[in-house]
Amino acid sequence: MTHDDRAAPMCLARLARIGCDVAGLMLVVIAVLVNVEIVSRSLFDVSTLIADEYSGYFFAWLTLLGFGHALQEGAFLRVDAVITRFSPWWRGCADVVSACVGLVVAAVCTYAMTLLALSSFRYDTVSIQPSATPLWMIQVFMPVAFAFLTLLYAALVVSGIRRLTKRAPAP
Repeated sequence: MTHDDRAAPMCLARLARIGCDVAGLMLVVIAVLVNVEIVSRSLFDVSTLIADEYSGYFFAWLTLLGFGHALQEGAFLRVDAVITRFSPWWRGCADVVSACVGLVVAAVCTYAMTLLALSSFRYDTVSIQPSATPLWMIQVFMPVAFAFLTLLYAALVVSGIRRLTKRAPAP
């Protein structure tokens, strides 16, 4: 698939790009947190007590934020060794099938992450770190990110089916 073939509706594509930019900013925040921790321990023998914990949270978030952009750019792992031997129509079929699989996986992850965040909220679960961060505040981002990925996969399925119906194989 070319980049244009994968293009989601403009609003979704723009959100995926913004998510990628925010992920980049989170990477900078992680670097700052880690360096502040290193300096404070080295020079003052004091820990921030949150650098490790929040760096982990930000890393998980930036990964999730990057998924949409990776999908838009065709940067998710693909096995092209066999697919490239297919005719364009069969390659399109394989793309639709893989988008359907991605859609199902993303939808299941959305559901599971929603249950996780709701459970953490319901039971007032907090992290075991000194910050005792309420975990639902950290986890609520996960179902949102997976729901967005589900929308992107749905857009891929629809656009793939449209392309296939426009160029059906010759009998």
